[in-house]
This record gives sequence, C-alpha cells and structure tokens, in this order.
Amino acid sequence: MRMMILAAACTAALAITGCSQAESSVDAPTADASGTAPTKASAPEPTTKPAVAPPAPTSAKPPAQTAAYTPVPISAEDQPGRARQIRCQVGTDPETNCTFTPLFGDGSFQLDGPDIAYRMVISDGEGGLFAVFGPEDRVPVGGTYRRDARDRACWIAKESTPAPSPICAR
Repeated sequence: MRMMILAAACTAALAITGCSQAESSVDAPTADASGTAPTKASAPEPTTKPAVAPPAPTSAKPPAQTAAYTPVPISAEDQPGRARQIRCQVGTDPETNCTFTPLFGDGSFQLDGPDIAYRMVISDGEGGLFAVFGPEDRVPVGGTYRRDARDRACWIAKESTPAPSPICAR
C-alpha cells in the first residue's frame, strides 16, 4: 500500500520534481529542495514507542482548567478591581468557571465566562443587569435584582422578567 501511495505521488509530481521510477521505491531516498538526495540514515528506527507517563488515577482531582474564554475588556472609567477566577451560575445554567471583576468599589461587578458576559451595576442595594459586548458596548437586560437572603453570593430578579435569575458569583 505504501509503495502504491509513493508511486502515485511520484507520478503526479514527475513534471515538477523530476521523480523517477527508482525514487518510487520504499527504500529510495527522496530529493530535497536543493536537488540533492539525502543519504539513508544508518541507525535503525526504533521499533518501540518511547515511554509515556501512566494516566493519573481516576480518584485524583482533575487539574485546574484554564479559561476557555477571553474576558471582555473593561474601561478604566469603570474603576475595575483585581479580577479573579470564581465559579458562577447564570439563570438555570450549571455552574461554570468565570472571571469576576469588581467595579466602581460599590459592589458592582462583571462576570465573564464561556457564553457569559454580564455586568451587575449596584445602586442603593439594587442591581441592574447588562449584557456586555465590549468596553463601551453594554445593553440592559431588564429586571431589578436584590441580593438573595438565603445565598449572599446570588442576586435574584425581583419581578418576573426574561432576564436570567439568579446571578451567582462564588
């Protein structure tokens, strides 16, 4: 099979490389770009694969995953604090890894994650949710949010709204 593939490739490249029937042999060296034929390596190829580290035990905790997303940039006017990796949940979606960035020094924050880019702007203990598309491109999602009394890491929409609820940052 290998010889047939090499012969077919040689036939197709005959006009370009000057390939000959002798070069279609499995053991024949191939010409490089300079037109000189390399010599066959004198050392035999190893027949065994190099040692591979054994897989980690299944009971071990998996290594921390790197972010598979890029946080939306935040402008300096938003007075961003130090961003950190957290677990977050938006609406009924399962918890996922997110980047949490505090804003304005008043409890406001931005969450960025896989398919997540939201900003909660807090004023007088209530929050407004915005979908974030860029540093200056935010769209209000709707609803008024209050911190959940049972789970202080979550914000719950006060009224029925199509906006996701809860927004949790752990």
